[in-house]
Amino acid sequence: MLLLIKRLQLKKLVTKMTQFDDIELSTTYRGSSYKTMLGDHLTSVLDLVFDEVDENQTVDKNFKFSTRLYWECIEQIHDKNFNTISEEIEDKLSTQKLVLYKKILSKLGIYFREDDVLLSRSIDFTVNNYFENIIFTEVLPEINPWKYCDKIFTESHLLYSFSDNKDEYKGMLRQNYKESELSKELTIGVLRKGARSEFGIGYIKDNFAIRKLFLDILDEKNHNSKKPIKIIDIFELFRIDLGISVEDLSDNNISNWILKPLKKITKVGSNKEGYFIIRDEDDLYRSYWSHYKNYLGFYDTLERHRKYSEKLNTSNDFRFKEHIKD
Repeated sequence: MLLLIKRLQLKKLVTKMTQFDDIELSTTYRGSSYKTMLGDHLTSVLDLVFDEVDENQTVDKNFKFSTRLYWECIEQIHDKNFNTISEEIEDKLSTQKLVLYKKILSKLGIYFREDDVLLSRSIDFTVNNYFENIIFTEVLPEINPWKYCDKIFTESHLLYSFSDNKDEYKGMLRQNYKESELSKELTIGVLRKGARSEFGIGYIKDNFAIRKLFLDILDEKNHNSKKPIKIIDIFELFRIDLGISVEDLSDNNISNWILKPLKKITKVGSNKEGYFIIRDEDDLYRSYWSHYKNYLGFYDTLERHRKYSEKLNTSNDFRFKEHIKD
């Protein structure tokens, strides 16, 4: 039934697509938000696939992002969610992609060259992601990894791509002599292209690989539940041990892109003493117990609100029972 619903939604969606008359390309390269948006997309694609990996499977210590790994993950996402798309829908999507492709070429004008491999790759990547975002927003919004990057095209009016070939962007890397050699390698090139001759080229940190590196450090320094590490010390670990600057990875980035995802997949636990790697049942239980006590505290607070609502004889007392619904 779910697959039937998906097919009907896709057919309806493709039918109502426009001719892309509002497509524009920027003539300036102001700001760097495109790097964050593209980085979030790349990381979320890998998260979506690796969150479902068997817990008994181990990840190679040298694991890091690559173009090949990215496309293997995309293929898995498609196989799991859209392996029964009809030829009719595929044909309509191909037609719409061609229309958008031609619109982009017209906006590029004299800045399009058939022999420009990076430009062709950026157009293809942008167009494909545009349609992926539309489809997943309509059919599977809760797992849509394209929602992060599509605004680069639709709002910043830029074509974009990425590269794991450092020769394409090594000239943009900051000369940070305090940064560890291992950390220096954990970068991904990001490219943007508007209606102008040159590319805007930069780089982002490979957050997926940095998570693995961070776990290795917690393991090596024995930061288990008996020896938690404070958040301020984690920030210092990134600055001192790894030499990663605030410009490359802010404290907020470390919290949201490194710690939060590792907690979500139960690789890192926490309690009032700090954070720690989960290596055994004892580590897992100490994290569970800490969160359980927090839960009880929240529940008691909600109960006090509910009981007070009864004293007020509120006519909408059902609103104060959300926490006790089955």
